[in-house]
Amino acid sequence: MAGAIDPRRRAEELGREIRVLGSVERLMPLAYELACREPRTAHGRLFRAERLSAARGRHGRLWVAETGGLWLALTLYDDLLPATRGLFSLVFGIALGALAAKLDLPARVRWINDLHHQGRKIAGVLVQKRGEWLVVGIGINVNNPPPSAFPAESLSRLNGGPLPLDEVLERFLDHLRHYYGWLREIESRLHPYDSPEENPLIQEFRRFSDTPGRCVAWAPDLDHTPEPFIGLAERILPDGSLLLRGAETRVVSSGEIIYLF
Repeated sequence: MAGAIDPRRRAEELGREIRVLGSVERLMPLAYELACREPRTAHGRLFRAERLSAARGRHGRLWVAETGGLWLALTLYDDLLPATRGLFSLVFGIALGALAAKLDLPARVRWINDLHHQGRKIAGVLVQKRGEWLVVGIGINVNNPPPSAFPAESLSRLNGGPLPLDEVLERFLDHLRHYYGWLREIESRLHPYDSPEENPLIQEFRRFSDTPGRCVAWAPDLDHTPEPFIGLAERILPDGSLLLRGAETRVVSSGEIIYLF
């Protein structure tokens, strides 16, 4: 982005305060409760737990979060423009893709923000709107053995050995600050109801993602949709939505996909 300030300067607050916990049931409710009690310092506050005993992903799905992974919850004040909400969700997937690339690991990003290797999930992101806050849960399988009952993978298995957790976290936060800063820079150039044009976030997502060109099944909740939409994931649009072509053309900005081939 020629002429722009360093994007990280627009996102220095992300992870400035980190609360480290041992074993807890879930992080996102704790993060939101503290945001309500201590709102002045809540924007960018990060929680990190050693282990989660009752972790949940999208639609309440079980997420196994044992010692050795990165289990995080981030609170951000919700002042996003309507037109950039899709890009906000994308930012976390881009940061995960950049992390894998920095570690020289063969992982790719599946729209919206899942990191995977050959369909086996390494990391996932859950974004919840809670009052004035956006609460973001992030789970990354690093050194923890991925559960055999699920299609899961870990960074350490791809790496061929364990990785230093603190270093992985700092690298991820550095990428997240960079891309969240880009988002704020894009917003600074938009009028409130303008739509984003082609932008560096979309270019970066295409660099790390293997979604465009895949045949996919899409639904708001694939577990409870008997007949999901089947189509070609043609491209990622400038606002972060996905253009699908099947029996009809559909543009989706939320929901989930699986690759058929």
